[in-house]
Amino acid sequence: MKLNKDKLKKQLQKSQELKTTIQQNSSNNKKEKSKINKALVKKIVEQENKKKEISNSDNLTPLQQKFKKKLAGAQFRWINEQLYTLDSKHAYKLINDKPELFTIYHEGFRSQVESWPSNPVDIFIQKIKQKKGPIVVADMGCGDAKIAQTFENDEQKTIHSFDLISENKYVTACDISKTPLKKNSVDIVIFCLSLMGINFIQFLNEAYRILKPGGELKIAEVVSRFTDMKEFIATLNDMGFKLMKKNDKNKMFVLFEFKKLEKKEVQSKKNINKDESEKVLLKPCLYKKR
Repeated sequence: MKLNKDKLKKQLQKSQELKTTIQQNSSNNKKEKSKINKALVKKIVEQENKKKEISNSDNLTPLQQKFKKKLAGAQFRWINEQLYTLDSKHAYKLINDKPELFTIYHEGFRSQVESWPSNPVDIFIQKIKQKKGPIVVADMGCGDAKIAQTFENDEQKTIHSFDLISENKYVTACDISKTPLKKNSVDIVIFCLSLMGINFIQFLNEAYRILKPGGELKIAEVVSRFTDMKEFIATLNDMGFKLMKKNDKNKMFVLFEFKKLEKKEVQSKKNINKDESEKVLLKPCLYKKR
């Protein structure tokens, strides 16, 4: 069934109304932000269903295609904002209550990354390929688990993939501040654009817990999120990680490689908590209000 332009315009208007509501909500205090607005979630899911109707329609006009793209963009931006401004406990609940949101988010994310000169996950895959002998990797915030899929038939590589929901057989659904892995059991921990949420320091503490002494912590993060890159590195040093490499040649993201220090190498490991560092180290990826 074909959808006429008026119907598409109505969907776009609803999307604009949703953005206005989000702007009003963004002025609430931190406690209010951590609450999940069920009405907004319902609207997003309803919009996704309408978007599927549009996708199933034949012979969309250029204007209809434009409206469809705008609708998808509004949905992605809203979900993106939630994932950056909620803690991981509430983000886990949000996504598991409405799994459709995860699909919408990753469709938008893939579309965004496709426009970048390179995808950081491909860089990490190449690094893992260079490793000889058996290794264990924890991919934190793995999305569709591209790393695990790449090494599925490599008996030397064990990949544990974690995200808010399991969309395929490779992914274990969990809050990545509390993974099921044992202490000192992993050779490499990867955060590929996944230090999201207001408690990302807890993610890094979890990385320290599961990494073997001398293990590698690999991070790719969006350039615009950093308020002070030196302070970010210093904080990780205080947590027991030593910077081994940094690559900031890409205009979109920065790559870091840290090593978990042996106990005897750590001069004064500090118990960094979220209240001390999270706000000043990494800004949430928020889109300009339109």
